[in-house]
Amino acid sequence: MIDTETGSHVWADRFDRPDLFKVQDEVVRTIVGTLVGRVRVADAARSRRKPPATLAAYDCMLQGNALPWSDAKGCAEAARMFERAIESDPGYGYAYALLAMMRSREWQNDLSGSDAALDEAWRLANRAVELDGNESTCFSILSQICLLRRSFDAALQHIRRAVEINATNQWNTADMGRILSYIGPAEDAIAWFRRAKEIDPYFDPAWYGLSLGRTHMVLRRYEQALKEFERSSPRSYRVAAFMAGCHARLGATSHARALAAECLEKKPDFTIGRWLPKEPFKDPADTAHLAECLRAAGLPE
Repeated sequence: MIDTETGSHVWADRFDRPDLFKVQDEVVRTIVGTLVGRVRVADAARSRRKPPATLAAYDCMLQGNALPWSDAKGCAEAARMFERAIESDPGYGYAYALLAMMRSREWQNDLSGSDAALDEAWRLANRAVELDGNESTCFSILSQICLLRRSFDAALQHIRRAVEINATNQWNTADMGRILSYIGPAEDAIAWFRRAKEIDPYFDPAWYGLSLGRTHMVLRRYEQALKEFERSSPRSYRVAAFMAGCHARLGATSHARALAAECLEKKPDFTIGRWLPKEPFKDPADTAHLAECLRAAGLPE
């Protein structure tokens, strides 16, 4: 696939199978999933080449999607872009969904106890589905907001609808893994994460390693969890906390203490009590397990 504006390669691959007819569905899924992902990257790059004054709602969405959501500055700028998209087109459901995701991230990183951002995320996500009932990502994001609100049945209902609408969307497929990592079964979550990679081998957003690592941690596979957490870049205070807990469980006290210190440096108001409500495990035993890991790492109550 070639970008006709620049002449550069966007994506190329080859398929070498002994019996093409037996694996044709796999090949189609891979091509479709990868193609969507590569086009998204190319569109984002093309959007960045346009002067801000000419951005329409779609371009604002692309600009916001291209920003790093893994840091507070990137999230804040992305939120502004999605707000501008909605101002340009108040009927753009997808932009409402993405803005809902930004508000949910604000809530996750706010340890003050306020639910204002999560309430707004809930309103925006529902509006997104009302405006665009055929967009799988709108249902996927609504599912994630339901999860944070601990509406577990609704979360499963909406993520299943997302996958039903678009079974070749690697993002929604991985989001199913993320939902199941909290609701269970964790083994099923692992399978969905792997399926997302099968759809698009290039798929590797910053949150993928965090989500997969957390799932392995739930399964008490601490060494595997650490391998996945190491892939998360830049390393957030959340990742540092999870890694500290894993090292503590493995008896690597010095590593655990160092990562606990890193967590507190990045998030000075971090405490176990403030953070646990942000990790919506359905099974209380999973919450208790996480708390034990964090205590063993030396993080404050």
